[in-house]
This record gives sequence, C-alpha cells and structure tokens, in this order.
Amino acid sequence: MKQPRTSDFDPNARERTLKSSMEDLPSIEKPGLPSADYANPIPPPVLPVRGVPSAITGRRKIKSRHPYDIYEDQAEELKQLAIEDRMRGGAGSMSAMVREAIDDYIAKVRAV
Repeated sequence: MKQPRTSDFDPNARERTLKSSMEDLPSIEKPGLPSADYANPIPPPVLPVRGVPSAITGRRKIKSRHPYDIYEDQAEELKQLAIEDRMRGGAGSMSAMVREAIDDYIAKVRAV
C-alpha cells in the first residue's frame, strides 16, 4: 500500500509539477479560418442521375444498393434458384435475376 505524503494534504504546499514527455508539445487549438484557396472552390461536375444504356458498349450502368423490401419466401426462392443455376454451370446471380424480373415488369406495365 502506498504511503500518503503529508505535503498532499497541506493547503499551503507548492503544487507539484508532473513530468511528461508531452510537455513540450503545442496545445490543441481550434483550426483557423480557411485560406483563400478554399474560399471559392470550383464545384464538381454534375453526373447524370439515371443509368441509361451506353451507345458505345450497349451495356447498362449498374446502380447499386437500393433498399427494397422483399418477402422472406421470395429471398429463399431466389437463393435456391441461384444455387441451382450454379450447379448447372451458370453464374447464379440473384442480382441478375432481380434485374431481369424488373425489366419484365416494366415492359408489362408499359405495354398496357
């Protein structure tokens, strides 16, 4: 057990200084105002929002991560279809299946 120092309890005692390797480092302060280079930044170019088929490649641009809800039985059926497709040597891509289903649905609705 440590022995307390009597100077720790003396209200008139001089305050002890701590020894640290960080004593000579500058203090942390709030950053200053931005320099003139940042005062008038050039805005980035505006990118197209919709992924349309490219005239050069003929392929469609993939927009990733849309939070659409599906039923559990639909997800399980998609997984099973993907496994069966892989066993037949296919890609087994659930994303490709969903994209194809969406294309079919859009074509059906537009045809009405």
